[in-house]
This record gives sequence, structure tokens and C-alpha cells, in this order.
Amino acid sequence: MTVMTVIFENLWDHYIIWSVIVSIIAFGWLFHHSFWFVSEDGKEVPNVDSLKVGVFPVHNDDMRLEVTWTFLPFVLIVWLTYVSWAPLDAMWTSPYADSDGNPGLHGFACDDGSTDHDFPMDTDSLSNNRMDSTGIIESDCYHVIKITGQQWFWSFDCMELSTDLCDTGMETMEVYGSVPVLMLKKGETYLAVMESQDVTHAPWFQHLGNKEDVLPGQETNMWMPIFDTVTPESMMLCAEYCGDAHSIMAAKLVAMD
Repeated sequence: MTVMTVIFENLWDHYIIWSVIVSIIAFGWLFHHSFWFVSEDGKEVPNVDSLKVGVFPVHNDDMRLEVTWTFLPFVLIVWLTYVSWAPLDAMWTSPYADSDGNPGLHGFACDDGSTDHDFPMDTDSLSNNRMDSTGIIESDCYHVIKITGQQWFWSFDCMELSTDLCDTGMETMEVYGSVPVLMLKKGETYLAVMESQDVTHAPWFQHLGNKEDVLPGQETNMWMPIFDTVTPESMMLCAEYCGDAHSIMAAKLVAMD
């Protein structure tokens, strides 16, 4: 498993394909014109644009070409926005019901005994998350945990969850020193309720492919679906510069069986 989840690997491949296509057209056009329109020694170059020394040249309009290089990139941008919509919607699905009473991709909070949150609850106690062919994960319900950032340390709170669903600890890692460890169960989905005690931080769980800012005085949320194929151990780093020790503000994520 790379540092991207399946949903972003598919999106990455799609963008790379279109980047290659556009590059071939752009650089092919540039290469052709660089060598095709070259003057030869001893031959007079035809003055097709009626250029005169000291006189601003006459503009040679080509409406078809201008429409083409405006319209085609616009269509491509609209298409790439469209294919990006589903992954972004999956990452930011709401923990609340919509106007029709339908929850997001992860249902409501699991009824696992924790009452220290204001999210609507379901009767299920396990998420049983599942991934479709595009990498989008759906769940029966989700568990609520808390993440707090401060210079330069992460704090995790399992919110009364049983230790087989969530546990914390400490571990010493080379370069980073003593770092907190967050242990979450595979096949379960978690909603991290986050806040900062000082400046802006941003937990980046590398192998989950997600990142969200943590702000002082404001709660933010981040989905953490622990799918079955995720790497058992991975890093969590701060992706928002937060001061002198920003580069070593790290933690470890362990996906438990």
C-alpha cells in the first residue's frame, strides 16, 4: 500500500493520463513549429505579416484557433472537476442527516457507550466498512474519537471506546523521539473531532490519504476509515507549519486486526 488510498490512486492515474496527453500535444506542437518554421542561410524570409521596422506588427487573428485553445481546456477542466467530485465528497461526507433524513456515507455514530458527543446515534456497534471498486468506503456507523494538537505534540482520546476498537500508547521512534500511538481496528470507521490548544496544526495520516486543519478555538472533523488493506503501521505528521519543532511533530497509527 502506498501513501495514497485506492480512491486517490485511481484519481492520480486519471490525472497522469490526461497530463501525458496534454504534454504530447503541447510539446509536439512546440517541437514541430521550432523546426518547421526555420529560415535557411542565404534565403530571404517571406514577410507574410508585413512587418516593418519601428512599426507595431499587424495582429494576425485566427478565431478558430483561439476558440479551440479556449474551449478544449475548459472542457478538460470541467471533466477533471467532475471525476474529482466523488473522492472529495467521500472525504467530507457529513456526520449529520440531510434534509430528507438520510445520513452520509458512514451512517450515524455507533451505539458503543460513548455519550460525550452531539452526533446522532445508530443502534449498531460496529462500522463494518466496505470499499467499492472506486475506493469509496461506506459504513454502517462510525466511532467518535478526539485528536488535540499543541506545540509540538498530539493527544488522542478514545472517548470511552473499548480497547479492541481504540487504544493509545507511547513509543520511541528514531529521529522523532517519544511519540504518541493511536491504535484503531481494521474494518471500522472513525470520526476524529479535533481542536488545537495554540496554533494551527494539520494531522496527516499518510496511509489513509487524509489531512485536515486543526484550529485553535474551533472544532474540525476528519474521517478515518481503517480499511482492511491499510498498512498495519504508518506515520502521522503535521502538515501545517506550527513553529520550531514542526518537522518532528509526529505520531504513529496502528491498524489492529
